[in-house]
Amino acid sequence: MTETGSRIQTLPDGVYKDGERPWRAKKGATSTFEEHVAARRLFMELHRDEFWNPWRLEEQAAELERAQQIMGEWERAEPGFRRQTKRQIEAEMARWDRDSKVRAEERERSRVVNRERYDQVRAEARFELLEQQCILQHKRTEVAALRSGERYPAMDSKRRADQVAELDTAIVRHRIAVERLTPVVGDPEDVPDEYGRLPGDRRHLTHCWYQERRIAEVRQLREKVPELEVQINATSDRSQRSKIRTERDIKKWRLEKLLAVPRQEIEDMCADCALPTRHHGYVSPPYDWPCPAWPGQRAIHARVMKLLETARHSETHLTSPPVPKPEPLAIVPSGLPIAEVVQRLQELQEQFPDAEVRRGRANRWELWPNAATREP
Repeated sequence: MTETGSRIQTLPDGVYKDGERPWRAKKGATSTFEEHVAARRLFMELHRDEFWNPWRLEEQAAELERAQQIMGEWERAEPGFRRQTKRQIEAEMARWDRDSKVRAEERERSRVVNRERYDQVRAEARFELLEQQCILQHKRTEVAALRSGERYPAMDSKRRADQVAELDTAIVRHRIAVERLTPVVGDPEDVPDEYGRLPGDRRHLTHCWYQERRIAEVRQLREKVPELEVQINATSDRSQRSKIRTERDIKKWRLEKLLAVPRQEIEDMCADCALPTRHHGYVSPPYDWPCPAWPGQRAIHARVMKLLETARHSETHLTSPPVPKPEPLAIVPSGLPIAEVVQRLQELQEQFPDAEVRRGRANRWELWPNAATREP
């Protein structure tokens, strides 16, 4: 007997109960109560998932239609039960609207109050605290893996000891920073931004942004992957076919990664960017990247923008500045497992689709701008 079946109770007068409400088959029903329970479960599951994986409604349209048909063959069996009238439903919806407006007004009053207590120093300290906590966790994970031999098991013992000592020093430095910032920040969830929004308020927005961005990208990839499959079969040039196949594999990997993301709730989100908090870190995988709102990441962005601005400014002068030494776009170090090397190269190809892979110093892989597409 299935788990569902084990919870079903058969009552007198053709009434069944599955642990929630009693039900009775309507006259002419052809479905069993077990089918009714499964149909209700599928109906609820698909509609709960409507705003996370909306394509499921399209893919399982026939199953949903059958579930609705089965659900229509059963009725509630509570003594004296009556369905709500149209007027009662409208009154309930009007009450929901009033309650929603009351909550919105309360949030607005809180926002105004919080805007008055905005403190830029405290707000910046919160960003720095979150960054230092993330770095500290990363360093502790790194040193534990080095000490246990899990990370780079073939590493020379002296080099391992040196790296462990270096990480221990960094851990002390970041721990001191966390201890310094904690009393300044207090509760990080009680730090308003300049608009009076608390982190919990902003998570509602970042959750919507992440959800919509993920759905849009999945839909795009679901269309693109089959198109690339057709191009592979229609292309006779081996070099071109290999290039398309690589693009197909990268997009297919990205699609699978997005589809595998479990439903994220509002509390799972970062309050300062459209990513779940658990995606922030310094190793990919399993992380994507640190939060761009953190001071260290903002400083990196500022340096990059300054370099770009300098490059644009230099183009307006007749005499060009000394040409800097060429640097690779990205580096994949040697000594990594082959699976991680392949995955990193796939990720980098998505970021730099026209780059060339070259072998660099110390047997590392380097990504360089493609000579054929590089601007003169």
